Amino acid sequence: MPGLLSVWNDIDAEDEAAFNAWYHEEHLGERLAMPGILTARRYRSLDAPRAYAALYDTDGLEPLRSDAYLKLLANPTPRTQAIMPRFRNMVRAASEVRADHGDAAKNNAAGAVLAVVELGAPGTSAAGLKTLEAKAAPLLAAGGVQRIRLAVPDASTTRVPNPEAKLRDKPDALPAPFVLVEGDAEAAVRTAAMALAQALGADEPVRLYALLEARAK
Repeated sequence: MPGLLSVWNDIDAEDEAAFNAWYHEEHLGERLAMPGILTARRYRSLDAPRAYAALYDTDGLEPLRSDAYLKLLANPTPRTQAIMPRFRNMVRAASEVRADHGDAAKNNAAGAVLAVVELGAPGTSAAGLKTLEAKAAPLLAAGGVQRIRLAVPDASTTRVPNPEAKLRDKPDALPAPFVLVEGDAEAAVRTAAMALAQALGADEPVRLYALLEARAK
């Protein structure tokens, strides 16, 4: 089953320049060099909170449990050691992608706009998956939306804090299962995400992000 590593966090204004430079110059490339990590993307919130997001498509969860990845987490670079304590409100999840709808799924294409819809438990039930499938087709056909995914976090990959995580100011939070809606038209993405939030019983407001950078192997 495909995997997804997702990170959301805030950063103080005075630290944003260093934070963005670190991601662009070091961190994305470092992660993408790991076996089994296929893409690396960054986003900036259009309406806050949790101002920044990073998503990594993976070959399942095993790459995030591998010796190579755990060694990377155990040996943070000097720049990582400097910036990680400045992260705020960190939410991190390694997830299984239980559903993936849209032509963009064929090549892991990234839309210019991303919406995040956090769900309650019913959203991941068999009935919830059927509802998502039924809703996804017309939303994709309407235009402006290229991909709709359901990700279910796996707590086993974050249960034991690693040396890198210990650099941050407090333990990382684990999100509820969530739907990602991606596309090139902000209005269409927002409308689709709100429709899915209502249909699936979302517990939190829809969050929208603009793509900053996308890389692939």
